[in-house]
Amino acid sequence: MARLGAHLSAAGGAWRAASCARSCGCESLQIFLRAPGRWAAAALVAEDVARFRGAAASAGLDGACFAHAPYLLNLASDDRALRDRSVAVLVEELQRAGRLGLAGVVLHPGSGGEGDRGSAEARCRSAVTEAIERAGEGAATLLLEGQAGSGGQLGRTPAELARLVEPGLRRDRVGVCLDSAHLWGAGFDLLGDGWERALGELAEHWHLAAPQLFHGNDTAVELGSRRDRHAPPGEGRLGKRFFSKLLNDPRCANLPIVLEIPPGDGNALVKKALARLRRWAK
Repeated sequence: MARLGAHLSAAGGAWRAASCARSCGCESLQIFLRAPGRWAAAALVAEDVARFRGAAASAGLDGACFAHAPYLLNLASDDRALRDRSVAVLVEELQRAGRLGLAGVVLHPGSGGEGDRGSAEARCRSAVTEAIERAGEGAATLLLEGQAGSGGQLGRTPAELARLVEPGLRRDRVGVCLDSAHLWGAGFDLLGDGWERALGELAEHWHLAAPQLFHGNDTAVELGSRRDRHAPPGEGRLGKRFFSKLLNDPRCANLPIVLEIPPGDGNALVKKALARLRRWAK
């Protein structure tokens, strides 16, 4: 069965998120390593690393912990200063995640705005290569996340995501994260043939049966709206019909599925959503 989990707060230290994950019944976890709207990050000291690794191991989260890069990053920007700063922070994120033993760092590839899309893809591709090379060995895997497509966002499909990676770049250094809300917004009809389309592109362009990470978000937006709005599973248009299909797809056995929803007091809403998904998996 898929490893169900959630994005949880790392306020007070990443180890706190791992401890909360255990109490919530999470089998996978996603955190921010710095505030999502800030460039700066607190120093990561040896004590923090040891404490997180211990808490993650105790919670049974080995191999299923991920970080999400800050939203400020834009590797496709035509603003050289912004792109350089984005690469520098991504290098830090990959290295910090590697020290913590995380399985990957999720990145929104960025947007080229109203400029030429091919040029934006080329800038992003070059920046991805630079970041991975500078991060060095021991860094976590970079996971490019598919986007809904608003505002010139790159990577609306697995095929488009593949264009953001140099052909010779080692595929153990870069992979894929898909999001059900983003796929729906990008025009993949997950209540029809959209799921098979997405996995078909993943197999063709990435040689993967399933992504390394899946964001299991419901959504209330119109199909193909290119809008990114999350809702708890069962509280949007996808509902039980899609999530039951996802959870019972043999290609997704052991797939980490992370919810990105408001957690509620004491993570009550996360616990409720995870319990609902486990009922639907039976």
